[in-house]
Formats: sequence, C-alpha cells, structure tokens
Amino acid sequence: MQIKDTGLRFSPITIVLHWLIAATVAIMVWLGLSAGQLEAGAAKAELIRLHSTLGTVLFVVASYRLWARLTSYHPLPVGSPNPIEVMISRSVAVALALAPVLLPLDGWLAMSAAGDVVWLPGGIALPAIVGPNAEVEYVAKLLHKIGAYAFLAGLALHIFGALKNHFVLRNDTLKRMLGKRVEL
Repeated sequence: MQIKDTGLRFSPITIVLHWLIAATVAIMVWLGLSAGQLEAGAAKAELIRLHSTLGTVLFVVASYRLWARLTSYHPLPVGSPNPIEVMISRSVAVALALAPVLLPLDGWLAMSAAGDVVWLPGGIALPAIVGPNAEVEYVAKLLHKIGAYAFLAGLALHIFGALKNHFVLRNDTLKRMLGKRVEL
C-alpha cells in the first residue's frame, strides 16, 4: 500500500484523513454556530465541551496531515490547469491544512484564559495554558472567530474549485480525492 503522496496520486491515508477532517470540521462548525445561538447554560456548555473535545482530536489528526502535506510530493494537477489557479489552490490547501492545527490551539488558549477546562476523550482534562485573564480571553476568542471565518472562506474556495473541476472542466480531480486512479 502506498503510504506517502507521490507526484501522481494521493495515498489512501491522505484521502481518508481529508474526508475525516472534512466531516469533523462540519460537525465542529455546526456545534460552534449552535452554541453561539444559545444563552449561557447547561446546553451551551455541553455544546462547547463537545466542540473543544473534537478540536483536540482534530488537532492531533490535522498535525499529522500538515506534516505529511509538507514532507510529501503533492500530486500534479489533472488536465492542463491555469498556473495562477494552481498557485491559488495550493495556497488554499496549505492554509486549510494549517488552520485545523492553529484554531484548536487558539481555542485552548481562549478556554484557559476564561478559566474553562478543555476535555480530551476519556474525560482527561488538558492543563490550562494561562491563568484566567479577561484580556487574553477576549483577544483569543476574537482571533478564534476571525480564524474560523477565514477558514470557512478558504473552505468555500476549496469546494468551489472541486466543483469547477468536476462540472465545468470535467476532469477527474474529484474522482482522485475519492480514491480512484486517474490519468493526468
């Protein structure tokens, strides 16, 4: 089995992690937006706890994915793409690989500064990065919100590119991300 990406195709590990991270991010976005609509209380606290727990899992998986992305060859684009579009798509891809590593760290900082606990699966509490501090909490939450919206904008560009490749250019880029072997 192919373990690393090559210039011709993605590894099965990359493909599985791509879709696993996509599903986790979708759940986290839903949890974050749902928690934002609620008043303070037990329901909001539970959604935030689930969001932060998923964030710690995402951090571990995305850290490996970022390392693999930066240390492997990225497959060549399918067809004959515009060089500017290739640069944009690769920049967006790296940003989308980096954000799930940085956003959970910022969330951890925000929760630590708020005096809250970040829970790992199994009920293990992460130690606080900093003590309670209203100013740090404000800045960290603001950066988390800005980063989340920037991530969603990059994700929209990523989805647009995938749909453009599939429906407009009619190439096999999307099939490749579903694990199919394609011709360049």
